[in-house]
Amino acid sequence: MAGILNIGTSALLSFQRSLSTTGHNIANSDTEGYSRQRVNLTTQVPQLTGVGYLGTGVKVSEIQRQYDDFLATQMRSAQTSASEMEVYFGHASRIDTLLADPNIGLDPAMQDFFNAMQVVSDDPSSISSRQVLLSEAGSMINRYHDLHRQFVDMNKQVGQEMKDLATEISGLARSIAQVNQGIIEAIGAAGGGTPNDLLDQREVLLNDLSKLVSISVVPQDNGAWNVFIGNGQALVIDGANASLTSINSSSDPSQQDIAFTNVSGTQVITEQLSGGELSGLLDFRDQILKPAINQLGLVAIGMTDRINSQHQQGLDLSGSFGGQFFAPHSVSVLGNALNVGASVVTAAYVDTGNLTVSDYELRATTVADQFTMTRLSDGQVTTINTGGVYPYTTAEIDGITISISAAATAGDSFLIQPTRNAASDMSLLINDARSIAASGPIRAVHSTNSGGGPNQGTGDISQPDYSNTTNLPLAGPATITLQWGATAHLGGPGFTVTGGPGGTIAYDPATQSNGAAFTFAAYGGMSFTMTGTPASGDRFVIENNSGGVGDNRNALKMADLQSTNTLLGQTGGGAELATFQEAYSQLVSDVGSKTHQSEVSFNATDGLRERHRSALLSVSGVNLDEEAANLIRFQQAYQAAAQVISVANTIFDTLIGAFRR
Repeated sequence: MAGILNIGTSALLSFQRSLSTTGHNIANSDTEGYSRQRVNLTTQVPQLTGVGYLGTGVKVSEIQRQYDDFLATQMRSAQTSASEMEVYFGHASRIDTLLADPNIGLDPAMQDFFNAMQVVSDDPSSISSRQVLLSEAGSMINRYHDLHRQFVDMNKQVGQEMKDLATEISGLARSIAQVNQGIIEAIGAAGGGTPNDLLDQREVLLNDLSKLVSISVVPQDNGAWNVFIGNGQALVIDGANASLTSINSSSDPSQQDIAFTNVSGTQVITEQLSGGELSGLLDFRDQILKPAINQLGLVAIGMTDRINSQHQQGLDLSGSFGGQFFAPHSVSVLGNALNVGASVVTAAYVDTGNLTVSDYELRATTVADQFTMTRLSDGQVTTINTGGVYPYTTAEIDGITISISAAATAGDSFLIQPTRNAASDMSLLINDARSIAASGPIRAVHSTNSGGGPNQGTGDISQPDYSNTTNLPLAGPATITLQWGATAHLGGPGFTVTGGPGGTIAYDPATQSNGAAFTFAAYGGMSFTMTGTPASGDRFVIENNSGGVGDNRNALKMADLQSTNTLLGQTGGGAELATFQEAYSQLVSDVGSKTHQSEVSFNATDGLRERHRSALLSVSGVNLDEEAANLIRFQQAYQAAAQVISVANTIFDTLIGAFRR
């Protein structure tokens, strides 16, 4: 009798737990990270009788959590990649939209500036045209400033987001450590039983953490899971956790680094992190934002240098050589905050056409008086040996030279940023329209024939071209006179030159019917062409262009810079590859291309994440239809077990009644 009662009681308790577990599943069907649970039943130890083993009922062997560690790991990995690309794409889209906006972009402003320069060349004496040029120059500078400010604001936002993510990661690490400790204690209290709900809670925390940074998980025998980031930095060990913080970079205070802190101390691990939102931010900053700031600065430097150089070769309305049109730029050099030596490093531009969009790191090596200069965009290294001679100045490296004041301590480093702040530093130095140097510094005119009166032949001289201001204006005498004669040059036809370089130059109209080009390199790189057939004694004079208010040659040269390849010579192996607008368009195109690539990558990784999530849910998720069916099945089993107890009770009452009679 006791056997039937025990069997019914064991069944009743077992199915009661099955009903409770099913109800728990239904109640948590919408709980994030909840894994479906199942009651596993097994038979109790049978009783040996004379006729064999007699069953003694059922018992609950385990409340099993439906979970697949492989699928969970795959989902975390996919989630890490998807979150990284989502953040990267989101930020890249913002800067892509910014550059493509004609109301904000630089290209229309540059076009308006050169259009105004062309108008000045059409009417160089017009004060109103000159004033429009200054106005358009100011508008273009404001556009440079606006774009740079937008980029700087983005950089600040990235820094703030890095701080927030570091705080969030530290909070999640602390929570995981606490749950780890709870799991360890719960397993100990249960004699090895698994605390399923605590395991689900830890899984949710790990999923949240994997969105922020790539993690690896190592299960421990005591039930805890140790969590590692970066190159093996232990974020969580059993019930203890480390923390992340965002700090100013020692090499560049405008940038943020991620520091890892545990009981052993603090170390910067920015370069070691991968995956998740944090890596997406770092990749956006390093692959898009910083190159964009640098390339915008490169265009600003190129325009400043070329326009200034040409403007200084012309004459303004007062007959004076032009000054600098835009304020010149300087190379930024930042000493690392951790440097211990006394060395000071400066840098200067040599050829702005050879500048790249990269920053550089100059580092003192363990070899005495030796430095390495690393181009950070591609890792190209240039070794610098000073030979112990200080101050030491290098030869040109990518358009700049480096000057080192004294020997440095091994490991000391300097961040060299040739173009970083140029867009924000751009400013206009001319505020008087009369100061625009639109005229050429020298001019050629027909003089009188040596016999008196005007020239007699058909000879003609072009207006002289020039490339610099060496020995200009002409002085002592202030003219160069060319007089043609049939035997002027070594017994042959040519010109006798008076003033300037002096001597004679050959010119034979009979054999040089298309004219001949001549160069006086020592005088502003002067070049000119003679054509036609001069008469004996005909003279031509090259003189200072005093009073040449209607001359437009220098304005034309400045306008022509719009279509001249003057930038990215280093990329082209020494030959400039791009105009100002092409260099800016390259920036727009590069950002657009990377934005599109990140969108494609995000869509792919997001799809993979959803597939892994669906696969995991097929194992761990709660199916309400299935649970409803289980609820009915376990209810019926429970009722049947109760009926077994009722039968046992009836039989017992019958036996007791029989004894009473």
